[in-house]
Amino acid sequence: MGRSERKIKKYEIILCILVLAVIAAGLLLPKTGELVLLDECCSISVIWIVCIYVIVRVIHNWKRGEKSTKTAGVVIAAVCAAVCLWFTKDLAADLVSGTKTVTLKDIEVSENQAHTGIFSHHYYLLGTDPQGERIRVEISADDYTLMRLAGNKSAVLVYYEHTGRAVSVR
Repeated sequence: MGRSERKIKKYEIILCILVLAVIAAGLLLPKTGELVLLDECCSISVIWIVCIYVIVRVIHNWKRGEKSTKTAGVVIAAVCAAVCLWFTKDLAADLVSGTKTVTLKDIEVSENQAHTGIFSHHYYLLGTDPQGERIRVEISADDYTLMRLAGNKSAVLVYYEHTGRAVSVR
């Protein structure tokens, strides 16, 4: 059987290193505070990098492909672009609108462990705003511990509405 020997390109190595660096930065950034949108940006950057890689590979295959390959490539590129835009919409909306400050009552804090393993603990604050709407935002482990121990029934929250990320909780 003939096995194709495709060499790994330099840009592929650079993209892998870039993805790992962005993931590491996302793990080190705080989950609450002024840099919270930078953490969100790290998550979205991984999606963008992967989609750009897929599009570059598709374009590379267009040069020597048949018409059906080119059509499939256009569809794949369009899907990748749509995925990138979908994941970016909330971050863009928060960058445009800025933070929102609200006083929450009947607050609760919770801890969830996602499916990804050791770095997957997520902490949430849930409360009711003055209009009766339930708001759930992600908070840091320190804020979770503080809120749980304090046992407050209300809190002043500064947060980004679309991404659901807290800047500060008092």
